[in-house]
Amino acid sequence: MKTALLLLLTSAFLGLAAEPSAPTATASATNQFRITGMTCAGCAGGLEAELRLTPGVARVTVSLTNSTAVVAFDANRVATAKLLKVIREAGFKGALVKP
Repeated sequence: MKTALLLLLTSAFLGLAAEPSAPTATASATNQFRITGMTCAGCAGGLEAELRLTPGVARVTVSLTNSTAVVAFDANRVATAKLLKVIREAGFKGALVKP
């Protein structure tokens, strides 16, 4: 993630065109996850950024105060299991909150 950000900033500084962005996802489902392991706003922001980078994710809201992440996504492009994997790989524990 840091490398991609560095490349984007370098490209912007040099006046180079950025790579075309992926098509915007349309939300067909929304899941809420209970997140454990977040200790600061940086944790919440980092997790939100990682989830937003996931293909098929349309919107993300992570709350440090409530220890939750709400993810709107295209169920044809990404599965709940993949979202849980992204949460885990970001260094947190996630559990799907039953509606």
